[in-house]
Amino acid sequence: MFELRKRLTGLSTAPQPAQGRRQGLSRKPQQRWSASIKVAFLVIFSARLLSAFLNIVHDCDEVFNYWEPLHYLFYGYGLQTWEYSSQYALRSYWYLLLHTGTLAPATVLLGDAEGKRMAFFLTRAGLGFISAVVETALFRQTRLYAGDKVARYLLLFLTASSGMFVASTALLPSTFAMYSMTAAAAAVLARSPLAAEASAAIGIIWAWPVAAIAFLPYAIYVLLSTHLFTSVAAALGLLVFTLAPLVAADRIFYGQWTVSLWNFLKYNVVGGGDSALYGVEPASYYVKNGALNLNVALALFCLYPLAVLLQLTRHSGTNVLLALAVCPAYVWFAAISALPHKEERFLYVVYPLVCLAAAAVLSSLPSVIQQTATTIFPKPFHKTAGLVARLTPRCCAAVFVLLSVSRLAALLLGYGAPMHIYSKLPSRVPAHLAEANQTVPVCVAAEWYRFPSSFFLPSPIYRLQFVKSGFQGLLPRPFEATVDGTAGSSPYFNDRNSEVAENSWDSIDECAFLVKLQNESPPHYDTKDWRLLASRRFLEAEQSPPLTRALYIPFLSARSNVYTGYQLFVQTSWQQAVGLMSLPQHSQGQAEEPSDI
Repeated sequence: MFELRKRLTGLSTAPQPAQGRRQGLSRKPQQRWSASIKVAFLVIFSARLLSAFLNIVHDCDEVFNYWEPLHYLFYGYGLQTWEYSSQYALRSYWYLLLHTGTLAPATVLLGDAEGKRMAFFLTRAGLGFISAVVETALFRQTRLYAGDKVARYLLLFLTASSGMFVASTALLPSTFAMYSMTAAAAAVLARSPLAAEASAAIGIIWAWPVAAIAFLPYAIYVLLSTHLFTSVAAALGLLVFTLAPLVAADRIFYGQWTVSLWNFLKYNVVGGGDSALYGVEPASYYVKNGALNLNVALALFCLYPLAVLLQLTRHSGTNVLLALAVCPAYVWFAAISALPHKEERFLYVVYPLVCLAAAAVLSSLPSVIQQTATTIFPKPFHKTAGLVARLTPRCCAAVFVLLSVSRLAALLLGYGAPMHIYSKLPSRVPAHLAEANQTVPVCVAAEWYRFPSSFFLPSPIYRLQFVKSGFQGLLPRPFEATVDGTAGSSPYFNDRNSEVAENSWDSIDECAFLVKLQNESPPHYDTKDWRLLASRRFLEAEQSPPLTRALYIPFLSARSNVYTGYQLFVQTSWQQAVGLMSLPQHSQGQAEEPSDI
């Protein structure tokens, strides 16, 4: 135990910083090192900006539990889920307030009409900036501790990964927990246990308490590497620091003394709720999703324990802190795989750690291949083995980038229609509608879960309205600003995901606009009195081959996949009211051609 403590605190012969061994500590190498950090940050932040402005919204939970309440706080209207009703109070408004640094000035500068859409993207850009900062910190500490080669591969995996592209700018607690996990991993490599403890506390208390499971290896590290009194005192101080603003925000917004953190834990952990109500997936779910979003990196991540074991059996030593830094990823995979309810966003927490483990394995592959070949094959083959050893990491990197780009292209081209279609709503509506405070219903039925948020409704008079479809779960409903607002307790919510008829309309007769799939035609749909405003090609996943719907393959995807139209209609009786008297003629039977995407 004492030896382990020494290794963790850097008091023994733990690997020294690679730069220090090679270059010493002179001023000139330090200047070159600083420049490299700037380049790494610019590369990562560029990738995050692309995500902020190009990425789609992948999860309806992100929209209705985070973007919609945030929209309500700034614009006075938005949709509410049962978790935000004051009789349940499972969600923290403090978490939402943490994301207002970019949105607040954007709201003032851009206004409450078309500017909302840009405010949405700028908020995601702010999330991308935070992600780039913590990822750069991990890159820096990896380079100091494990060397240039591991750091370069880490930079490649972070910037080119389709998983990081999707996760880094999502407005989700799992993404915030990912930021905290990345910062904590950097602190572990920097031998700064208290910084790791602070990062963990912020991610657990302010974002997602379930992520505490993933932080357990870091908790053990803190206990072993610091005095017990110091670590406990720091934990108590962090608990007060993180809980105080959360409880204050709950008191202000829920109108009563309540702690959303405790309500969340009571429902999800103590036994008050049942996550299986929201879907059950097999144990292979995360393997499949990880393979899609991390491809080669996930395979290398799976090999990391074998690489560590190989180093130990050869008595070549291993990087203790590096192994500790990636350990939470294995704990987290095991924990969430055991739960019946599974969602892709749960994996976000450890994406950077998967990239770190993959980088460590890829950097060691040449020496492993070379040593194995010299042991097994005769001397004439050693030169060929050396060539294979040099080319293998490059081939792995090339395949990783190719698969990542292919995955992103499949997502953006196949499922990008909703954000495009809602932007086609007329932004300029007659003044008399606004003066009369008349709302214009924009209706959705089976496509309710792909609504990208009220930030994409280009006028304050538009309101989303649900129409009955085959969905039998609990739908959101608008915040009622005139009835206590966020402190309201709605009778139209429950915690059993049971359908409430009052949360949707029976037909589309009262709708002004309708968003639907081309082949979506429940009995209450009669679009003979409707005119098509816009249509965008959309992938029919269930009717398309698994390979070409998961990865974009030029020419083959267009021929093999099945597409439908994602459509926006206006009811003819509303045309004059919304200023659409002269409309171009559209065919209601065809979506846009593939070349238009």
